[in-house]
Amino acid sequence: MAPNPGKLLSLNKSSTSPKVGLALGSGAARGLAHIGVLKTLEDAGISLDLIAGTSIGAFIGALYAADVPIHRIEETARGIDWKSLARLLDPVIPTSGLIDGKKMMTFMAELLPVRTFEELSLPLAVTATDIETGEAIVIKQGDLLEALRAGLAFPGIFSPARFGNRFLVDGGLCHPVPTDVARHLGADRVIGVCAIPEVTKQTPEAYLPFKQEKNQRMRPWRDFFNAPGIEQLTRRVLGQQEPIATVSEETNRKIPNIFRVCAQSVAIMENEINQLRLDRNTRDLVIRPQLDGITLLEFHRADEIIAAGESATLDAMPAIRELVKVD
Repeated sequence: MAPNPGKLLSLNKSSTSPKVGLALGSGAARGLAHIGVLKTLEDAGISLDLIAGTSIGAFIGALYAADVPIHRIEETARGIDWKSLARLLDPVIPTSGLIDGKKMMTFMAELLPVRTFEELSLPLAVTATDIETGEAIVIKQGDLLEALRAGLAFPGIFSPARFGNRFLVDGGLCHPVPTDVARHLGADRVIGVCAIPEVTKQTPEAYLPFKQEKNQRMRPWRDFFNAPGIEQLTRRVLGQQEPIATVSEETNRKIPNIFRVCAQSVAIMENEINQLRLDRNTRDLVIRPQLDGITLLEFHRADEIIAAGESATLDAMPAIRELVKVD
């Protein structure tokens, strides 16, 4: 497979040119913005020397580093709707996760033309998290699919991936945007991409009088597994169908379902970690697409998510050109 234009340019760099690394962050569906970023960098002739990726950023980075043309990556993303997403889910009886992830592995294997890090055209680092010790794990050699399976194991949703004697989950718990990982991989300049919308939060005081809830109505857990098919499950996940929830008669508001609780909990945590890391670590440039109003599971909104990545990269292009030029 012929390398894409961005990688061709990297072959012609002088020995004095800075090594440019791309750090693609987490964000689930929002991470499809990485496609728009890569597409715009290619169109502008900006070449990359290495990629560090977290969660969906690791998968998109792996596709790019394996010479999968950006237009093919884009076509695949735009073709995902709730039905195709449903086919990638393989629910299991909950032990350490709701979804096994084997179908996701098959999907990735069909798209990736290589199986090991050593076969990639660009150096790649995939981040993961040891769920037992809390350690940040960086994988950059060996079995690529197993590394991606570990890095994409969203806590509570996907079962942890066994990696030797470790059990690994989503790297976003420690590295929402792995700029420092790109540095350690050898980059002199790093372009980070953050697909996690900023959250402006206040810290209000509240007084909650004691009261006993009356007549709460809860749909039993078994109803979740009795849903007529995985497609209905996926519709619930995407918010296209009434979620399984508890209803308070007093407020008539639904308590978030298990998917929303897991997704929102990790999003809040990643926002905090992300801000701390981006403030603390040396980085050159962070692109932050405008993705407000797009949830973690809305893969069917690929068109606007990719467009947001393109727009943010175009806005940052003067700074990017300044960044990558020879000193």
